[in-house]
Amino acid sequence: MSAILRRPPVDDPASNHPRVAVADDHAFMRDLISRELTRSDKHYDVVAAVGTAADAVKVCRRFEPNLLVLDVNLPDRSGVAAVPDIRRASPATRILLCTAFPKENWFSEANDCGADGFVEKTDSWDDFLLAVDRVSRGQRYFCSGGGPRRRDAGVNVRLTPRERQILKLIAGGLTTKEIAGRLFISVPTVETHRANLMTKTGARNVARLVRFAMNAGLS
Repeated sequence: MSAILRRPPVDDPASNHPRVAVADDHAFMRDLISRELTRSDKHYDVVAAVGTAADAVKVCRRFEPNLLVLDVNLPDRSGVAAVPDIRRASPATRILLCTAFPKENWFSEANDCGADGFVEKTDSWDDFLLAVDRVSRGQRYFCSGGGPRRRDAGVNVRLTPRERQILKLIAGGLTTKEIAGRLFISVPTVETHRANLMTKTGARNVARLVRFAMNAGLS
């Protein structure tokens, strides 16, 4: 098992801090993330740093960290595929997926597999720390490449109750016709709300609209 770090003893005051495990196939990234999280103002305790999905499952079973920072691209298995096994090994561990190779459908895959958050390594370090903070505190957080405006979009955009209702259903995978049936409104009315949501959120497609819903806590 690669680079296992010592778990803080229970009588150590630092053990009250969020306990984090890191799984990344690059030793440089493991060391960088571990070091910077340990130095962070939030005072994270990095209890383990490993390089494979199999070892990620083992350290979660052994240490039961509050948060696992899990790389998507691992040598033995993808982080996305490993999430269910990690859930079984340590149900209380929150999982933040990250990748250096973004693609459009990572968001839906991260959400569908049961991860609690997603961040790209091409984002800023502040974005990464925000994702760690949000997910470790029990929130869902999905962020990608758009900087602070996209990150805070759920806070700044004002939606009507009906728009929020429809956005939540869109994020849940319902079609326009299914939403109309669920809410007892016409299909053209749903299409109008969808168009308004695209305008308000700046989303260019449904995938980005779903991404907005995730960041706003509507999924």
